[in-house]
Amino acid sequence: MNFFRLAWIASLAVIVGFTSWAKPDEISLLKGKAIFEKQCAECHGLQGQGVAGEYEKPLNGDWPLEKLIRVVDKTMPELEPEVCRGENAKLVASYVFETFWQKGEIRPPREISLARLTNRQFRQSVADLFAQFPGTRMPTTVNRDNRGLRATYYDVKKMNRRHQKKKERIDPVVDFDFGPDVPFEGMNKDGFSILWQGSIVPTETGWYEFFVHSSNGFSFWINADGKKASIDETVTGGKEREKSIRLFLLGGRPYPVLLDFFKFKDPVAKVRLSWKPPNGKKEVVPREFLFQQSVPPSLIIQQKLPPDDSSAGFARGTMIEQAWDEAVTFAALEAGRFANEKIDKLAQTKQEDPRRKEKAEEFFLQFVKFAFRQPLTEKQKEFFVRSRFGESKSLARTVEEIVLLTLKSPRFLYPEWQALAKKEKDPYVVATRLALYLWDSLPDERLHQLIEKGNLSKEWQLANQAKHMLQDSRAQAKFRDFLLHWLEIDQNESPKKDPSLFPKFDDQAVADLRRSLLKYLDEVVWEKKGTLEDLIQAREIPLNRNMATYYGVKKIKDSNFTDFPLYPSGDLGRQGLFTHPYLLANYSYTDQTSPIHRGVFVARKILGRRLRPPKEAVSFKNSNFDPNWTMRQKVTALTKPANCMSCHDLINSTGFLLEGYDATGRIRSKERGKTIDTKVTYFDREGNELPMKGPGDLLKHSLSNESSEIFFMEELFKYVAKQDPSCYKVLTNEKLFKDMTNNKLTELYLRLCLEAASDGFVHVP
Repeated sequence: MNFFRLAWIASLAVIVGFTSWAKPDEISLLKGKAIFEKQCAECHGLQGQGVAGEYEKPLNGDWPLEKLIRVVDKTMPELEPEVCRGENAKLVASYVFETFWQKGEIRPPREISLARLTNRQFRQSVADLFAQFPGTRMPTTVNRDNRGLRATYYDVKKMNRRHQKKKERIDPVVDFDFGPDVPFEGMNKDGFSILWQGSIVPTETGWYEFFVHSSNGFSFWINADGKKASIDETVTGGKEREKSIRLFLLGGRPYPVLLDFFKFKDPVAKVRLSWKPPNGKKEVVPREFLFQQSVPPSLIIQQKLPPDDSSAGFARGTMIEQAWDEAVTFAALEAGRFANEKIDKLAQTKQEDPRRKEKAEEFFLQFVKFAFRQPLTEKQKEFFVRSRFGESKSLARTVEEIVLLTLKSPRFLYPEWQALAKKEKDPYVVATRLALYLWDSLPDERLHQLIEKGNLSKEWQLANQAKHMLQDSRAQAKFRDFLLHWLEIDQNESPKKDPSLFPKFDDQAVADLRRSLLKYLDEVVWEKKGTLEDLIQAREIPLNRNMATYYGVKKIKDSNFTDFPLYPSGDLGRQGLFTHPYLLANYSYTDQTSPIHRGVFVARKILGRRLRPPKEAVSFKNSNFDPNWTMRQKVTALTKPANCMSCHDLINSTGFLLEGYDATGRIRSKERGKTIDTKVTYFDREGNELPMKGPGDLLKHSLSNESSEIFFMEELFKYVAKQDPSCYKVLTNEKLFKDMTNNKLTELYLRLCLEAASDGFVHVP
């Protein structure tokens, strides 16, 4: 299997299949050429380059010769497959394979392209830019043991005025209905108040909606300082109501949360704090996301940004259009208002300070330096900062002007600007790439200080710093986002099922399953420091009580509603990550399974096989089939045409192996009264026939399949660097892939980021 590793290292684009076959003689090649020119060139071109309006893609790929022969024998020419069978199929396939089948696989190394920050990188960089300074400095981690919010209970003798502290404790969630009673014996029944404080750390990036439901007065702050409440309902007590606010939040960052609740002569007391996360349902904010630690607010840009270009399979900032330019301008103005509100905290000054403008100037010199990721020239200092201060100009106007100029500058928006502008890579380039690859952000104050002291030029210094950066919650959040991208559930809508067929598979069940998958990913990667094999094997799956009951776990562990204890996969009838019920439900129809969707997912993402997009999409309609047929029978009939089976012999075999699970991922043995058939013949990359009986055989093959590892690494690298892997010469070094099966995922992530960041950099001895 070493051939595959070397081939991928050489091209980093297409994984080449290999079999031992005899090179055809000249006569055989001439015969094959004659057949190809007569029967195939009309659609594929004389050199297999493709023909506009016919088959436009060039003839190259990862199939072995045996599969190429089999496909030609059964399917070509497209409308008359019977005219090229047996020996003729072998001759033409051998000619194609020998002359131009592998032509497109070795590409010349490409240059790193100049691309702007992606939406996630833009928001993360702006947030971290302000977080370098007092008043907005953000902790990189929170104490995961201190769950829940700090609660202080007071007696109230006048409306909204605390009189006496009665108790302090940690509340796991905010969901209380005291009725006419008081929280603790001895408290004032006519009036009491509760102040909940701490922070919230969401897992996923996206739009969140927060709800406060109460029959009393309250004020609620989320990612805000104490001046202005996000929701202010202090004078409207007595009527039960619910108020909400919608915010965009970056996953993995802590945000301050504060809820001030009071009752004064109301008949009852009731309060509940809920949220609706992206891809989730409305629910009481669970304990696992609440922490006692207080943190300052972050500037998270709320301006909606046009979607990034994902045509290459990963988000890239390559599309420059008016909508994007306008959105970034509004975002920069939003940042300017934030800076204006906090300028005294940021610059460590006061309104009455005679040196206020001078201190603001000093602050902005640092601000622009961090934004541009390197020290400023005197010319830059003058243009971006000093010339903006004037005797007759207000500080507020100056602040917004500098922030707008800085955040709209190509030096901020295009992080590769400095790398491509320099003939030799320097530590600032390496630091910029490290921060971008590990955090989706820019270098922090610590990195700048290390460079200024000459402590980021040696190989061991860079390695130690990268290890330190890996522990940051931003690195963990980015890797989690990558895994969602790898599993193709980052942009997908949550799975919906027909309630008449699956009445208990409601929005709460879907939210629980998604949380189960996220917790599993974090558990393997960060808690257990697992390998890719550990991740795919999925020995344990976290489920809460409701889902354990739904999936037929006989012995349910003691846990409250928000806990997700780990269950052995065998107890759930699971064999491999691809049998996690969320993934099975996600790759199914609303009323039945979908072997095609499941097969494509497993073939591409788990087995690392490459599939051509279909020349003609054919929609699946139940009405086209006998209502008594099983899904396997329907898919077999649908994909029977010769032009379909070139890919569906792979897709169907992997999809049929998972037919033992229904559309929600529950185990089943029958469909429409018929016994489920999961036996298939799977053709591996070398063309070998592998009989398989179910997901266990599929798991065994995926764990022994080196292309799974290579594909995962390629996907990870593209997501990390947002560049074509062939741009980085260092990745041709085979030692990076040695003993891959024993590498922890965290080490692989660190190694890829570090190697790519220091590509072309000459270390100081």
